[in-house]
Amino acid sequence: MKKKYDLNKKIKLAEELFKKGDLNTVDKIYKDLFKHKIYTYELLISCALFNKNIKRYKVAIDLLTLSLRKYPKGIKSYLFLSEIYTFQGNFKEAEKLLLTAKEIDKNNDYVNYRLAILYFTTKNYEKAIKFIHNALILNPNKKEFNILKADILFHKSNYKEALQLLSKINIEKETYLFLQKELLLSKIYLTISEFKKAETILLNLKSVFKSEKIIFLNLSNLYFQIKDLKRGIIILQEGLNLYPSFLPFKFNLAVMYRNSGDIKLAIDTHLEIIRIDNSYLDSYYELSSLYDFGSHKKELELFLSMNFDGFSPNHKIKAAFSKSNIFHNLKEYTKSSKYLKIANDEKLRIYPSDLKLKKNTGEFYKKLCLAKTKRDFNINKEIEILFIVGMPRSGSTLLENIISVKDNVMDLGEVPYLEQSLNQISDIKNIFTSYVNKIRDKKNNQVFTDKNLFNFLYCPVIYNFFPRAKIIYCIRNPLDNILSIYRTNFLKQNFTSSIVDITDLYIYQHELMNHYQKLYGEVIYSYK
Repeated sequence: MKKKYDLNKKIKLAEELFKKGDLNTVDKIYKDLFKHKIYTYELLISCALFNKNIKRYKVAIDLLTLSLRKYPKGIKSYLFLSEIYTFQGNFKEAEKLLLTAKEIDKNNDYVNYRLAILYFTTKNYEKAIKFIHNALILNPNKKEFNILKADILFHKSNYKEALQLLSKINIEKETYLFLQKELLLSKIYLTISEFKKAETILLNLKSVFKSEKIIFLNLSNLYFQIKDLKRGIIILQEGLNLYPSFLPFKFNLAVMYRNSGDIKLAIDTHLEIIRIDNSYLDSYYELSSLYDFGSHKKELELFLSMNFDGFSPNHKIKAAFSKSNIFHNLKEYTKSSKYLKIANDEKLRIYPSDLKLKKNTGEFYKKLCLAKTKRDFNINKEIEILFIVGMPRSGSTLLENIISVKDNVMDLGEVPYLEQSLNQISDIKNIFTSYVNKIRDKKNNQVFTDKNLFNFLYCPVIYNFFPRAKIIYCIRNPLDNILSIYRTNFLKQNFTSSIVDITDLYIYQHELMNHYQKLYGEVIYSYK
């Protein structure tokens, strides 16, 4: 009994010292305890959690596996081991562990919560909402459960419901949960183009959590999205004053430099990043499309010699795209195509093609049978919107840059305003008002360019409900266009990972636009 008491006392001491950051002493305590070979459940869990927190995952996995063999009904072993597997991308094993834990304890709210997180991570939002619902039935007032539910609703595009749920959660300021909730709120407002609200939340958070890195990153992303690159650069430099070696700040800064036209500074910043961390794949990826490594052969050889078989799926994708770009620039096309296929096959495995969804959307609006009007509108005649549509990589960015040179033209970029408005309104006659409300902060301009290329799916809506709107249809040689799409790492267009699906969509949009040109040719201009 005395031994067990001493054991528990030492475990408690180790946990307290860990909180104080004395890792060496903690490590020594656990090693001394294990010499006695008394493997209690409490010792195995405590030591596994310590190793997990300091990222010694193999040791943590071994300890938790031993715990499962000795104490098969110990729920914490299943939870912590599944958490490590989820982090490592081993989702099947994580799911198996959590479902076993659920069989052992059907009324464990946290097991349901972890299952919801697992399915949320794998983008299975229907299962995620089911299990967070189960967790909330068992513990309806748990704030982190409600925040996760709001996050799932956000990812299911149920923005209104997510905002309503978050508004009901009262959390004390200066706590981690408050930060989590407010960051999610700002993300939702950013997505629905309520930029001022998103900015206000983030600036308020910055005044409370003065050195929280994620706030600086999110503010820089906000300014990048609204094309306020100057403020984005300022906020990143402010962050770098606090954390001079924090590479995500430097990376965002390099991207800002590139988009503001300072290519040399962008290249230099990326090179500085890989000098600090020679495995920083995001910078290699950016550099592979900017620079031939002509004066940096050592860095190039180091990257090309990397074996990325052990990388996480997303890192493997970036590394393969980067190698493909580099070999393409070196005119070693066989090697380039090999890595291009690796990148896209891996991407398609994780993110299945969304071709069917796009075609179903196109067919829905094609069959909507909107009455052809005379386009005689009496409202907002001062606002003209130019919808630039077509396939990605078809010359649309250059076109928008040329058009927006004029002082009275505001380039909105690839905004989701039309699709968002269609999802938010109950009467399609309100579509124009809903859309204009999203650009109300920019109304000083008379002409706006909307470069969301997939707005070609909504041509009947544009023609019938947008006064003075024009549609510019970008057309590029199909073989060039298809290959260029396949060579680009698009993050939100999953069809781009399949050359067959790219071809299918190219043909579909070509035939659909031919159909709409016959109906609405007076407002559609083909830009070849």
